[in-house]
Amino acid sequence: MDNFIQEVREQELIKEFDARLWGSLVDFITVYSKDDIRVTFKDGTEIRA
Repeated sequence: MDNFIQEVREQELIKEFDARLWGSLVDFITVYSKDDIRVTFKDGTEIRA
């Protein structure tokens, strides 16, 4: 999470998708089904997308 915060501090307002920023935050995405997609962040937090 510290890496993510540092990335955000170094950037201007985010106006479009930034692969580097995304990669600094997201560890992996798991697709269980079309209705169950989960994003796991580098700090271990998981959300359903």
